[in-house]
Formats: sequence, C-alpha cells, structure tokens
Amino acid sequence: MIPETLRQQIAGETLHSCGSGIRWHSLLNQPKLTVGMIGGSVTQGYSAAGFSAHAYPAAFAEGLRLLGYETDYHVCAEAGMGSMEGNLLADTQILAYKPDLVILEFAINETTLRPSVMAFESLLRKLLCQPEPPVVCLLLLRSANDYSCESFMLPLAAHYGLPCVRLRAGLNPALERGELQWEDYGDNESHPTDDGQRLLADCLLHLIRTARELPDEPAKPVPEPWLDAPFQKMQYVLPSADLPYVKTDAEIVPRRNASFPSAWLLHPKSGSMQIETECETLLLFYETHHLPEYGACRITADGEPMNPPVLHSNSIYGWGNARFVITVPPGKRRMHTVTLEPTEGNFYLLGFGLVK
Repeated sequence: MIPETLRQQIAGETLHSCGSGIRWHSLLNQPKLTVGMIGGSVTQGYSAAGFSAHAYPAAFAEGLRLLGYETDYHVCAEAGMGSMEGNLLADTQILAYKPDLVILEFAINETTLRPSVMAFESLLRKLLCQPEPPVVCLLLLRSANDYSCESFMLPLAAHYGLPCVRLRAGLNPALERGELQWEDYGDNESHPTDDGQRLLADCLLHLIRTARELPDEPAKPVPEPWLDAPFQKMQYVLPSADLPYVKTDAEIVPRRNASFPSAWLLHPKSGSMQIETECETLLLFYETHHLPEYGACRITADGEPMNPPVLHSNSIYGWGNARFVITVPPGKRRMHTVTLEPTEGNFYLLGFGLVK
C-alpha cells in the first residue's frame, strides 16, 4: 500500500522535463483531449495477479476528466511489445484518432543496443513528423532490479524537446528511505500493483498540472536524427489474397490477437511463400508459442540463407505474441525477394513491416 501523501510526493519528483517548443497553453486550454498510450505489458495492465482494472491509461484518462477535460484515450499495448511493433501498429491504433498527446512506455521493454535505439527513434520520428504531430511524452519505468533504458531515452528526450516522466527519480529515494518496499509498487519483476498503476497515473497527471501553467512556446522543427531512424516510414501490410507481390497457396486464418487479427498459415503441405517487392527494408512478423503445433520455416533473402537460416516459432518464451525478423536490412530502394519454406508444424505469418 502506498499512502496518498507519499504517492503524491513521488509523483511530484518524477517530472524530469515538460519539454520545449510545445504550445502547452493552447493544448491544455481546449475542452477535449485525445490521448494515445503505446507500450508493453505495464500499459496493457498486466500484473502477477492478472490484468488490472485500474491500469494507468484508464486512471490517467479519468484524472483528466476530473480536471475538466472531455477525454478519449486509445491504447496500443501487448505483453512483451517493443517499439518496433509499436511503430508497426501506431498508424491504425493511435494516429488514426489524431491524438493530442501520446505516452510512450518502452524503457523496460527494450535493450540498450543500437537496434533498439534505432527502432525507438523510428517510432518517435513517425509520431513527431505527422502533419499535425501530437505532443509525445516518455514514461520511463524501471524493473525490480532497476533496469531501464534511460541511457538513450533521456538523451533522445532532450534532443527532441520531449516531456519526460522518470519513475526512478521519485521511487528510488522512497525505497532507499524505507518508506515503501518494491512490493508496494510492483511484483517480483516489473509489473505494477493497483497502487503502482495509480502512482503512474499520478505522475502523468502531475505533468499535466504543471504544464497547464506554462505559456505557449514557438514550435521547433524536428531535428536531424540523434542516431538513425530507418523504420520511420514503416507500413503494416496485413495478410491478404490481393497482394500481387506475394506468391503462396497458404490459407489466411483468423487469430485471437486483436493487433494481428489474421495470419498466413504456412506448413509443409501449404508449400512455400515468396515475397518479391521493391523496398528499402522488409520485416516479417510472426506468432510464437510454446505449444508443440508451432513449427519452423527456412528463410532466404535474395537467394541467400539468412542467419540463422531457420525461423522457429516454437519457443518456451512464446504465449501467442508477435516477434519479428528483419529480412531486408535498411538500404537503398531496390527489388528484393524473400522466400519462406515451411519445414515442420504450423507457422503463423502475421504480416509485413514494409518501408518502400
């Protein structure tokens, strides 16, 4: 249990920055706000006890309503989801609603390696380079062992002038003082309790209350990439029988994942699939599970075996979630051919991430 006074104290300490070049006065003096939240299992509301009815997206939206805003909110989140998948789904699940504010929660779902940094910056730039861009806020969480991707997310926030809420800044001192235990905030890994979810909502509401007092600042042009953003223009291509560049006899079957409603079902009897298209980069998204029916495919790109040469969808770490493989690394636009040859079991290909 986190006492109310302590929760508000921690929330006040987590505000790292309100950003720069933001028209806060104009935004927060309008009667209606549309908010998008993109993240992993924390944003989805998962916890060791099951899915929380009090996850921070709903609690934050309710707090905005209590502040007097008519509020719509939209969540794009899956357990284990990283920013590459968030980029793939952002167009249909978030940007289609023309949000005023987008919260990104990926600090415990990414690594600190270069591919993760590029995937995250690509998502940032997709959002910031919209014709009417939302205000993008980073919600930087930590895990039970204090893991966080702040090492690159804080410099990115400064580079792009983004509002930033940093859980470590308020939670860690309270833990060190002995005013609460980790179990008051989260489970044994990284998922907040109901009290922890309430704390995250309060952290974001503290940002809004602070920003309401700020004047409009002249908008700044989006700067050059901090590192690189080769997936910024990635588009989601769903399974369809009408794609002229896809050759396959594989059946398209429904899936239970709301973000990936269908898949090509590849298995030895369905034969191979060939994708031949002109592009800068091509990613394949496929379903993984620990069930024995999930199989494997040999994969080649432009006639050469990939490394590794076989994609295995059967994984002890799978639960019906999506994974991806970059079959065509970012480069100059030209014709590419990718071939999948199923070798065993069922392989559910959820779609493509395509940069033309």
